[in-house]
Amino acid sequence: MGKINRISLSLFWLVLTVSLAVWWFTLGLRQAKTISELSLALGEPNEFINSELLEKQSRMIWMEGTFFLSLLTLGGSVLIWFSYQDLKRNQLIQDFFSTVTHEMKTPLAGLRLQVEGLMEDLSENKEYSNLLKRALKESDRIESQMDKAFYLASLMRSESLFIEKVSMQDIQHSLQETFPNVEWSIKQDTILQADKRAFESILSNIFENAYKHGLASKITVSMNKILKEKDMNKIKISIQDNGRGFQGNISQIGKPFIRYSSTSGSGIGLYIVKQLVGKMKGNVYFSSSEKGFQVLLELPIYNSVSYTD
Repeated sequence: MGKINRISLSLFWLVLTVSLAVWWFTLGLRQAKTISELSLALGEPNEFINSELLEKQSRMIWMEGTFFLSLLTLGGSVLIWFSYQDLKRNQLIQDFFSTVTHEMKTPLAGLRLQVEGLMEDLSENKEYSNLLKRALKESDRIESQMDKAFYLASLMRSESLFIEKVSMQDIQHSLQETFPNVEWSIKQDTILQADKRAFESILSNIFENAYKHGLASKITVSMNKILKEKDMNKIKISIQDNGRGFQGNISQIGKPFIRYSSTSGSGIGLYIVKQLVGKMKGNVYFSSSEKGFQVLLELPIYNSVSYTD
């Protein structure tokens, strides 16, 4: 529901329904009063209007109106209370994910350093070396999942990003060690208007998706010409792999917890990509062909460097 939470909607519903009920209640009382005054003006006896009947109907309107208003107020209050409790429960879950993610970072980093140290000491022993490589790979996988949990929790809390100047060459150097097989076709450095950590997470999720689910052996990152949109210049960043592509409805990509096949993932990775790019005022497009899967990013830049297709 975006920024409008359930408590706001519940409160709006309560105010609206109670206002309508009060209006109808007041209208009914006014009509009863008007009929009563008309009865007195016509004088007694009157074969069409019975004063006792009017008084009885007036009391009935009072009782039914009061009961109806009380019921609406009680129902709306209960709905608001349940919505508040649900939001508190969701907040606790999000805080739990954030805390666990943060607390796990340090021991994971320590474990990685120890494994790397053991790999150097036992480099001559193939058996132990292979086991340590697998341990290091599993450590990277766990860290990647923790990053996804962190960003998923922050997206659920609608936290804002730290937008700064980000160099594409810095991003390349930062990710080259984790993804050494990615080919970067960057002719000239470009300064993006983005959140550095979020942008690294975007590219990491795209690379992991290509290797794990697309079974790609090669990924190419290239830049195309700048797009001019109103007062903002954007650069097009293409991430193309040589995997098996996507077999399914391309419009469903980016929706979380939707499985397209028995071998597909949960969809959280590309969902995070889509949400983070949107927070950085960019656009993301997915396409698939016989050549593989392609992700096209359009992100704001600071400098106006010219590129060609």
